[in-house]
Amino acid sequence: MIGRLTGTLAEKTPPQLLIDVGGVGYVVDVPMSSFYNLPGLGEKVTLLTHFVVREDAQVLFGFLTHDERAT
Repeated sequence: MIGRLTGTLAEKTPPQLLIDVGGVGYVVDVPMSSFYNLPGLGEKVTLLTHFVVREDAQVLFGFLTHDERAT
């Protein structure tokens, strides 16, 4: 499981982000409450994550706080 990502914010297109972590780009869906509080492009970001595997998709969700991830 992927529990946390720390890397460089490479792209922001609501509701998705592209986070560069050591040369690997992770596409992460975030709620708008997290999106509005993100740093600028090219800056370091840390997201708590929740990875969902379904029959038709694999989605990585990211959150800035523990409270957001818990709800």
